[in-house]
Amino acid sequence: MSGPRSEDGRPQLKLAGFRVGPDAYAIDIMRIKEVIDARPHAIRPVPHAPDLIEGVIQLRGVVIPVVDLRRRFNVEIDPALERLNKLIIVSVRGRILGLRVDRIIGELGVSADSVRPAPSLLRVKGTSHEFFSGVCRSGEEMVFVVNLDALLDPSLGRSTPHGEDT
Repeated sequence: MSGPRSEDGRPQLKLAGFRVGPDAYAIDIMRIKEVIDARPHAIRPVPHAPDLIEGVIQLRGVVIPVVDLRRRFNVEIDPALERLNKLIIVSVRGRILGLRVDRIIGELGVSADSVRPAPSLLRVKGTSHEFFSGVCRSGEEMVFVVNLDALLDPSLGRSTPHGEDT
């Protein structure tokens, strides 16, 4: 069974783009359950939760853990963007989670062969885990394709997407 194809017949990936700080990121659109505005949902801290969990929200009676990707990627939280704050509700390892991002870019249709492997410098120090499964371009912008399974592993430290040491 083949996936979607571009006009020239090349396989297409459907990614959902979003911003965390100034940078663009994307995830497989099929992992998304919904996108909601973060403001009306009070995020309650959870004692003794892993550092990557900001807290939980209740959405239609379901308690959902929230990961603030600004914290996870060590991006300074810009108060001016707080009003744009969105939660992307995703499925990871059979669990539902909320990812807090600054803004939604929308659907990015990129050819499968245009996604390049993420450079090894983007691995979490001391492991083979990569927060990013690849890098592609959308127009003139570089987009990091997020590896949700590695990103949400609480045993991993915070990432340094630009290669800096923490």
